Amino acid sequence: MTSRLIFVLLFIAATFNSAAQNLHLEKVDAFVTLIENNNRSIGSLTIYKDGKQLYDRNFGQTHITEQKFDEQTKYKIGSITKTYTAVLIFELIEKGSLSLEDKLEKFFPDMPGAKEITIGQMLHHSSGLGDFVWKEENPDWLNHKVTEKQIFDEIKKQGLVFTPGEKQEYSNSGYYLLAKIAEQIGKKDYAALIDEKICRPLGLKNTLSMSKEATNVFASYSYGTDQSWAEAEDFYFPNTTGAGDVAATTADMLKFINSLFTYKILAKETIEKMKPVIEKKEYFGMGLLQMPMRTQMFSGHGGDTKGTHSALGYNEKDRVSIALVINGERYSRNQFLLGILSIMYEEDFEIPTFKEVETTTENLDMYKGTYSAPELPIEISIFHDKGILYAQGTGQPALPLDAYETNKYQFEQAGVKIEFLPKSNQMIFKQGGMVFKMSKK
Repeated sequence: MTSRLIFVLLFIAATFNSAAQNLHLEKVDAFVTLIENNNRSIGSLTIYKDGKQLYDRNFGQTHITEQKFDEQTKYKIGSITKTYTAVLIFELIEKGSLSLEDKLEKFFPDMPGAKEITIGQMLHHSSGLGDFVWKEENPDWLNHKVTEKQIFDEIKKQGLVFTPGEKQEYSNSGYYLLAKIAEQIGKKDYAALIDEKICRPLGLKNTLSMSKEATNVFASYSYGTDQSWAEAEDFYFPNTTGAGDVAATTADMLKFINSLFTYKILAKETIEKMKPVIEKKEYFGMGLLQMPMRTQMFSGHGGDTKGTHSALGYNEKDRVSIALVINGERYSRNQFLLGILSIMYEEDFEIPTFKEVETTTENLDMYKGTYSAPELPIEISIFHDKGILYAQGTGQPALPLDAYETNKYQFEQAGVKIEFLPKSNQMIFKQGGMVFKMSKK
């Protein structure tokens, strides 16, 4: 859901059926084991084919001794909520209670651009509305309870960032208002609508909106400099109704998306409208996103809270669907998902190494300094504190680095790798396929 990001015996054993070997799920399981054994992530992974479970595994929960975890424990799924909200809106459209061409002013006449913005544009992230989740002067303002009026006031204050229909730009504000429109028409709150229109018809017993009191929902965790997991402060989720407040198990998430693509909730014609138009090079559809993975194309959505990171996708080519949720992230969700799908579809992928490298203050002192490169607009400062090495770009937060080989460090959440060349006072900085040789000032 967040739109600005910077760079108890548990069910440990995985389950997978005889079809698993076609998708190399034994190798997937070995990859997940590598992540778990090196204490790099906490979460769950479930894979279906033709609506049937092929693989299911929870990993890392043994590192959180204070958290009760069972088959009904739900994860915060962040912006995947928007797909659920889109389903509620399209269900109203199919019934004739709403139209894609209806204007925002019909429901909220005092909102910015209300006379021009359509329901379709709000679904499509082309409304021009801003993003109430990000408040420049107070980025954490939704971590605590605020009123609906305060949220409306922030949406009005942000106004339009572009002319409606001009382009696409991700907007939590649009989906918050869509949820409120569904409530107006349905004369019920969002939690009740999710239950009535989606959960009960599909038999989703472990899915709910956290706009109401929720139980057995997994907290988010961060890994500290003391080398242990601690609960991370997250959103107060009733503030994010319709944009990021749903919690679910990975099994329920897959039942949901398989029901979508087998037309058990909405008509096939409607699902086609929800998908991005590839010919127009769209990334956002109306509730579904493109999720390209090398040679495979999944349709679905990703989600981010302040500490939980999720992905839900369906591959129409082979009817494979995948749900991954990580609520303790040291190895990034994107890299994790890329590794899983690369293994499944026999694509090239560099298996990570988590070699423990002994470091001393003397070693870390060698790396200290400010590095720059002519082609980079920022400088990167390297420093250490309490035995942890940090990299900090100009105007950005400091990133803790893990050593994985002598003179080699990484920040896995952002895919950053740094190789130091102490003899020449240089370092090689890598991220997202880019490589820069930087020199110490």
